Amino acid sequence: MAQEFTILVVDDEKVIRDGCTLVLKSEGYRVATAANGQEALELLETTPVNVVLCDLKMPVMGALEVLEQVGRRFPDIPVIVITGLGTVDDAVECMKRGAYDFVTKPFRIDPLTLCVKRALEKQLLERETRRLQEEQARNLYTLAMEQSRMHIIVNCMADGLLVTNRNLEVVLCNPSFLRLAGFQSPPALPAPLGECFTDPALKEALEDLITGQEPDRCLYQEIRKGKTYLRAMSAPFLGPDQQVLGTVTVFHDVTSFKELDEMKTFFVNMASHELRAPLSAIKMQHSVILEGLAGGLTEKQREILTRAHDKIQGLLDLINELLDVARIEAGHRQLELAPLEIGTVLQEIVNLLQVKAQDQKVSLKLMVPNGLPPIVADRRGMEEVFTNLISNAINYSPDGGDVVISAQLRADRLEVKVKDHGIGIEPDEISKIFDKFYRVKDAKARQVIGTGLGLTLVKGIVDMHQGDIELESQVGRGSTFTVFLPLKPVIE
Repeated sequence: MAQEFTILVVDDEKVIRDGCTLVLKSEGYRVATAANGQEALELLETTPVNVVLCDLKMPVMGALEVLEQVGRRFPDIPVIVITGLGTVDDAVECMKRGAYDFVTKPFRIDPLTLCVKRALEKQLLERETRRLQEEQARNLYTLAMEQSRMHIIVNCMADGLLVTNRNLEVVLCNPSFLRLAGFQSPPALPAPLGECFTDPALKEALEDLITGQEPDRCLYQEIRKGKTYLRAMSAPFLGPDQQVLGTVTVFHDVTSFKELDEMKTFFVNMASHELRAPLSAIKMQHSVILEGLAGGLTEKQREILTRAHDKIQGLLDLINELLDVARIEAGHRQLELAPLEIGTVLQEIVNLLQVKAQDQKVSLKLMVPNGLPPIVADRRGMEEVFTNLISNAINYSPDGGDVVISAQLRADRLEVKVKDHGIGIEPDEISKIFDKFYRVKDAKARQVIGTGLGLTLVKGIVDMHQGDIELESQVGRGSTFTVFLPLKPVIE
């Protein structure tokens, strides 16, 4: 370690220079020498030196002048003054000029080497201190830049931002949030959540995030504040030890989308009502003609009128499903809740669809154990749900196979599965299957006639019963729809 350090010995007596050289080299240091202060300063310009041993009084330039020059030009090099004629006043003066230590001649080897060692330690400590100070300054500058950048990003966000700590106190909110929340001026932070945003559902969600065991969990909510509709996405933020420190919520104003959706719903309802009456009248007139009440028909005429009659019925089915979906979305559909044996409903649907299944070479299998408890549900709604699911299972099994309908009790919920061995669904289509008018993009699926509203209606009815519906599917191997229904749903 000592081989890395160079000691400069400055003395006008050669015997002192040689003696110091001998002692210091034996300790492993590199040694340079100079006969006076002027030579020493010239040597310092070209040679890296760690410590200077300098005689107090020398011709040309002594230690006091050297101290002044070294302190100004090489401030990180410690200077040890050596002298045989020094006094206390000289030592004090040298210390004032910046000397590290003062050693009198004749000096022993151990005190000299110890003084040099301490001077080197001082130099290393000072350099490390400067390095740490420079690193700290860089870190503080970087932190200040990041804070400034983050401040600009947060304040310029079009979406509202709300940050809370573990105590559900608001510690940060941006101008967009203040505008969405209706604040005229920023509140004093930190502030309780209730003073900044009064929504019980949001408070419950944030409490769940803070106390939950899933650090990467996100919660999505739709919140109405006056005439404004907000979509809120909340997530916890974690500390270095993965402990939840608080929550972050981003609010997106979806009022314009809601208004467009309401306009669309209004248009669909109006158009459906206006179209249903004349279509029903046309269908009735077709029935009169087909029954021969308006005179005889040729086979060709009957064939054409039958096709037209079927198309009209398809349009009426579409209109009726559109109206059903619109009523569910608007919350206008009423459920007639009563105790219901789900096995009886499923058996009736299977009996009804048996002929259709046989025509398509599909085998319907119903597996319902005895003793299943009744659920509290709307019979018409349950019939619509399972008629749609079982009909789809038959329709999307063009190569025949089995469609298995099973039911069992799972804790406090009833689980009903409808499983087919049909064409299946691509993984990227599963998330869209309950969207309105969505049809599976498969060549075999194009042969199936439908409105694209059946599964939307199913999802709406299940949601109204506070239930869930899940889909598992593999292309070419079939699909399984699983409906979970609570025994006693809480209907608002």
